[in-house]
Amino acid sequence: MTTERLPILNLYIDESGSRHLDRPGAQTRRGDDWFSLGGILIKEADEATAQQRLADLLAKWPQIRAPLHMTDMNSERGPFSWVGRLDDEKRTRFWSDLRTFLALVPVAGTACVIDRPGYKARGYGSREGDQKWLLCRSAFDILLDRSAKYALQTKQRLRVFYERADPVTDGRIEGYFHNLRANGLAFDAQVSAKYQPISQPEFQATLLDIEGKPKNSRIMQIADCYIYSISRGAYNRKFHVYRRLMESGKLITTQVPGEQATILGIKTYCFDNKA
Repeated sequence: MTTERLPILNLYIDESGSRHLDRPGAQTRRGDDWFSLGGILIKEADEATAQQRLADLLAKWPQIRAPLHMTDMNSERGPFSWVGRLDDEKRTRFWSDLRTFLALVPVAGTACVIDRPGYKARGYGSREGDQKWLLCRSAFDILLDRSAKYALQTKQRLRVFYERADPVTDGRIEGYFHNLRANGLAFDAQVSAKYQPISQPEFQATLLDIEGKPKNSRIMQIADCYIYSISRGAYNRKFHVYRRLMESGKLITTQVPGEQATILGIKTYCFDNKA
């Protein structure tokens, strides 16, 4: 198969929660404690449409003077503290406009969401010297396997963009990417067989390249909104933004055939003991 002329599918990755098992995570009064990697899959040809939809939202809400950041918007703090000062009618309209915007962008939300207590309970992260069990690598490899598999099935090639953090973290993420192209997945083949992981040659043929993007990247801002909402939805499907995305068919799990949802859809990992 000639891959050079295949259309490009872009994966925009952001993270949510703490990647460090020995530090406090996203534990809240709701009992959520996750680390997740993910965001959106978007066809390269659809990026201009997504950017215009964000421009339309910003024109409607000139109070937005910082990159969209769902954590700050939801908690009404920092550059989004103004949301808390809106009257009830305007606050309701803001969230309605945001949900509508996210439901209309031509994307597929995707993620690997790991329950941190469940991850620790399995003993992952405590094996000295075993780097493949780091939270971020586990999430990255699962996310990339599913995204590359989807690109392969839909006859596209995959380009990856991630939100820049610091040189060490950025180098780690890019290292995971190049390791997949060179060596494939490191998960136990027998255990992971039910997920039909792709092979190293398939990774190499499907994955194009990886590039860091700043927080103010318009498409990355959309990815931020999606990864937080998907992570919250893993614990509470009634979370209003997640519910709108699900009902609008914006999650990859609902965009693939039902029988393939377990191998291509959003992955919730180590949620064994969750109700």
